[in-house]
Amino acid sequence: MASRRLRPMTAADLPSLPEPCSSCTFWEVGLSDLAVSPDHLDRSTIKNEWAEAVTARWGYCGVLASHDTETIGYLTMAPARYVRRLGAFASTPVSPDAAVVMSAYVAPEHRGHGIGRQLMQAAAGLVARRDIRALEAVGTYHDGPSCMMPAGWLQAVGFSIVRDHPVTPRLRMDLQTTVRWRPGLGAAWHRLAGLVSQPVGVPEPTSYVTHEGNDPLVPGHS
Repeated sequence: MASRRLRPMTAADLPSLPEPCSSCTFWEVGLSDLAVSPDHLDRSTIKNEWAEAVTARWGYCGVLASHDTETIGYLTMAPARYVRRLGAFASTPVSPDAAVVMSAYVAPEHRGHGIGRQLMQAAAGLVARRDIRALEAVGTYHDGPSCMMPAGWLQAVGFSIVRDHPVTPRLRMDLQTTVRWRPGLGAAWHRLAGLVSQPVGVPEPTSYVTHEGNDPLVPGHS
């Protein structure tokens, strides 16, 4: 019988992500990098280096959903210092007590079954045992293909707007509130977090404070 499971995602899982997601560097590359050599970026290498750095720092770089051996969804997240595109958005910087959710994806044939919500809950569980009090994300009101998560969907899975913007609001999920909202979920989160060893050292959800421009929308995958 086919089974569905969620587990922490590491750099080794990048090849299992669907194209073009496995080499998309929308969040991993800053606008200043694009200005220097937009046509000569080795995106696969950049994506791998990003995933390896975050995995080394945290033990994971997101959450993976699978159905038997097939990857059916994923979520990426990182400390703000590893999310170079953040500086392009007027609604940042993120709060210093938060980790950043960068992207979430569910295969079209598996949508409508709550997998996206489960991915987000699992992400919250992985950081809840650290000195991180919230997840934050820059969403979009833009309709159509985008590397950014829809603000409406983020609100549906437990986020609230903390700094609005006509196109790219910043949203936050307070982990203490979410634990109270879903009784018993904390134990499940800890079981998930137990699947990875926690690296030695203090996590770094420090804010990325500089702004690189005010034109944040680049529709589609980078």
